[in-house]
Amino acid sequence: MTTAPAERKSTNSWWQSPYDRWLVAQDVPVFTGYYVEDLRTIELGWWDLRGCPGAVLNLVGHQGVTEAHVLQIPPGETIPPFRMAAEEIVYVVEGQGIATIWAEGHPQINFEWQKRSLFRIPSNYYYQLSNARGDQPALTLHVSYLPLAMSIQPREEFFFNNGFVDPTELYGSEGNPFSAEAYAVRETVDRGGVKHETHQWHANFFPDLNVWDKLRAYGGRNRRAFGAGITFPNSAIRTGMMVLPPQRYRAAHRHGPGVTIVGVSPGSGFAVMYPEGGEKIVCPWTDASVFVPPNNWFHQHLNPGGTQNRQLRVFPPKALMGYDGGLNKEVPFIEEDPWVREQFEAALAEQGLPSLMPPGLFEDPDYVWDDPEMDDND
Repeated sequence: MTTAPAERKSTNSWWQSPYDRWLVAQDVPVFTGYYVEDLRTIELGWWDLRGCPGAVLNLVGHQGVTEAHVLQIPPGETIPPFRMAAEEIVYVVEGQGIATIWAEGHPQINFEWQKRSLFRIPSNYYYQLSNARGDQPALTLHVSYLPLAMSIQPREEFFFNNGFVDPTELYGSEGNPFSAEAYAVRETVDRGGVKHETHQWHANFFPDLNVWDKLRAYGGRNRRAFGAGITFPNSAIRTGMMVLPPQRYRAAHRHGPGVTIVGVSPGSGFAVMYPEGGEKIVCPWTDASVFVPPNNWFHQHLNPGGTQNRQLRVFPPKALMGYDGGLNKEVPFIEEDPWVREQFEAALAEQGLPSLMPPGLFEDPDYVWDDPEMDDND
């Protein structure tokens, strides 16, 4: 759905958002549509603002809430310092290197990153990224709430030429705030009056999302997977990890806009997205794929492969998720379009694998799935 950058159209129309107007003025490829199959293969172009090659993902599901862009760090080089008055998280798609972060007038903080690292840049802190490899470029994915923030503060100078910074974000305690000393705790969260037990990972920096095993089974009969929330200190950005076991899929569900979903593990599968009663869109995914379900669209994750699939999810602010508005309706397996199961089983057959979905799920609304792989792996 997004194999080439979208056509750029200059406009001053009053219905265009401040972020859209700002984006038109940027000299960088912008991708639209519903998904990007592989961030490593998209066309990049020079971006003056960042001083390196890049591309912006302005997908349908972002809907003026979140934004995502990729930057390429050439072999052995360091991209220029940058700061923005909106925090962002950075996921390393490819490569390894060093991040340098600092508040003006304070010492620099350094840490090493690698493929599948995840870290947070606090609002208005300077940072620059260095590629430690001299033989290949590095690629990073950045996600923020910039479109939402610009909707109430349209002046771009506020975001890119703002002197305010809170030094206590990173300088309030001893030691490196980007050390790899992440920890996990079990918490109870409230989603529309329903209590859910979950794991929350806490840190500024996660060296490799593919090795963390502090997960909790969740989702009940129709949406069984493993998961954990990701909490950055003093951060408004909400993120989490979903791990789907092999040869299984989740029932369709829906929520609010702006949830950026990134494939962070080997293997392949697909997602199905559709508005209620509308046409289905199949989004292939693998390591380094991105898809963003539009507001109130049903979508489901299918893993026809023989290994688990991990997906990083960057959520919008809680109020936009629709937990209190009834948007999180699920489609039980017994009510889903048989086409979905047919596509899943066809993908399994291509790999010579059996389905691990019990037939009773599709026949009995009260079926209880006794799946030993879904035991809590605390």
